[in-house]
Amino acid sequence: MTTKPNNKILLLIIGILLVTNISMLLFFINGRPAERRGMHAERKAMMTTFLQKEIGFSQQQLQQYDSLNALHRSKVKTMFEYAGKEKENQFKQLAASNFSDSSINITAGLAAGKQKEIEVEIFINIKKIRTICTPEQQPKFDSLFYPMLNKRMDDRKK
Repeated sequence: MTTKPNNKILLLIIGILLVTNISMLLFFINGRPAERRGMHAERKAMMTTFLQKEIGFSQQQLQQYDSLNALHRSKVKTMFEYAGKEKENQFKQLAASNFSDSSINITAGLAAGKQKEIEVEIFINIKKIRTICTPEQQPKFDSLFYPMLNKRMDDRKK
């Protein structure tokens, strides 16, 4: 007779743990996109403030920047998604080739090529932002943009 109450207690504990785990999982899954949206909005506000206060962008220049930024984000997002899918395929090919040294080198070269494409796209976007600047604003942009980006990178690490 002592085993029945113990079974009920164990089932109750398992049920509580199960509900707790499911709710924690939902919290983390649902919490991330909002967190990322918040980070994006924060970075966008920081960049807008930088361009307006430090470089001296007008409202028209800020609108041009917003258009460029939207196109750039869309293009880079697509590039990252494609690179992610390619990584999976590359890993499967590595496994099929038993992770030979030559296949590792080939795969690393392909990954480096994709990363180079993304980097080139980022640099082209920076160049496009610079073309929005007036000739008077360009020296400020050239001297302040990299330190500002570096600050953004440091903020991401925190």
